[in-house]
Amino acid sequence: MSTGGDTNAARRRLAAHLSGAGVEIGPGQYPFRLLPPGVEVRYVDRWDAGDRQALVSELHGTTTEPGGVAHYVAPDVVADFNTDRLRALGDASQDFVIASHVLEHLAEPIGFVAEIHRVLRPGGTALVLLPDRHRTEDRFRAATPLEHLVAEYRHGVQEVSDAHLVEFLRDRGTPLRGSAEARRRTLDTHRRQSIHVHCWDASEFLPVLLWGIEHLGEQWEFVDGTLYEPPIHYEFGYVLRRSVVALDPAERRREFEAHWRAWFDDQVRARPGIAVPPGHGRLPPGLARRARGVVRRHRWAAWAYRRVGRAAGRRRGGAGVATARPPQGGGPR
Repeated sequence: MSTGGDTNAARRRLAAHLSGAGVEIGPGQYPFRLLPPGVEVRYVDRWDAGDRQALVSELHGTTTEPGGVAHYVAPDVVADFNTDRLRALGDASQDFVIASHVLEHLAEPIGFVAEIHRVLRPGGTALVLLPDRHRTEDRFRAATPLEHLVAEYRHGVQEVSDAHLVEFLRDRGTPLRGSAEARRRTLDTHRRQSIHVHCWDASEFLPVLLWGIEHLGEQWEFVDGTLYEPPIHYEFGYVLRRSVVALDPAERRREFEAHWRAWFDDQVRARPGIAVPPGHGRLPPGLARRARGVVRRHRWAAWAYRRVGRAAGRRRGGAGVATARPPQGGGPR
């Protein structure tokens, strides 16, 4: 897929669907900056800039994030997305909502997607961007099952559970050790750091949206999307519109799924390699677990894995294992 030399072409294409006045959720230090002329954006985030800087200093012993990033966007609205959600915004009050690399950090994402739908006016647009688990540091983790997400929604979960944190730490090669007090401190620290609580690829996240349409009455239309395009080769995303026409939930689900799958098939025909997970995704489960152990324990193995994954991705169409790098148009937290 040619971009004409513009490394931000994919994000510009998605941003072209935005108009009017809206909000970006969780911009952190990488707000989405590729907005069309005349578009007005306000920022909603968990901390104001001063509190965030103090947290970074406490957790990392420095005034900058790992990697040297120090600047945070000053939010117009401060809200804890796990407890406050988007309560500060009125029903049907926004022309658009941007959620770039946010949902994977939340204790309960189904309810948050419902909040995005609530605050959008009919005809309003949501731009949702997520990291693909096969192409990031989540590459050895299993996708979060829909049943698990639904259970968290129905229980009204408002805090990342210890079980999620333990699974995350074990995957990262740092299982809990020490006294009960030390373990509790470790869990609390990572809970405050905003880890990847959940992970998916593009096809695995689709049922999350379909469930909200069918069971919560969300009137989403699929407008456009992205699959592993520059500048973030590990990113997938959806442009969603809150329809002005109310359909029966079952009919709305069928229409949404049909449109998304037709779009996905077109992407695969244009770039066949994007449908193939990088290296480890084709390994038997037992061998994948052994590979995970080696990659987590040895830096040389991690370096080699990423290098081979990127090379394979370029051969298949640019979908290799990637390391996070801040793009011009905003990026992951």
